Amino acid sequence: MKREYVEFKVMVNGLVAKAQKVPEEGWIVQDFTPWPGNNTRDHPGMIQVFLGHSGGLDTEGNELPRLVYVSRE
Repeated sequence: MKREYVEFKVMVNGLVAKAQKVPEEGWIVQDFTPWPGNNTRDHPGMIQVFLGHSGGLDTEGNELPRLVYVSRE
């Protein structure tokens, strides 16, 4: 049981370290083409934000997205 806990702890710490390497602005693919290694059945979660010309504004005057697409796999 202790060995399994240690293995799990190592795995979680590895994921935390990997997540900390993500750029603050995220990865942006302008034309939404698949990036190398992307598979439609097995990929990390992704968020696509679509801005429109006549979208609403928040209370501070920032443009709100017309559509937010979230994909998990």
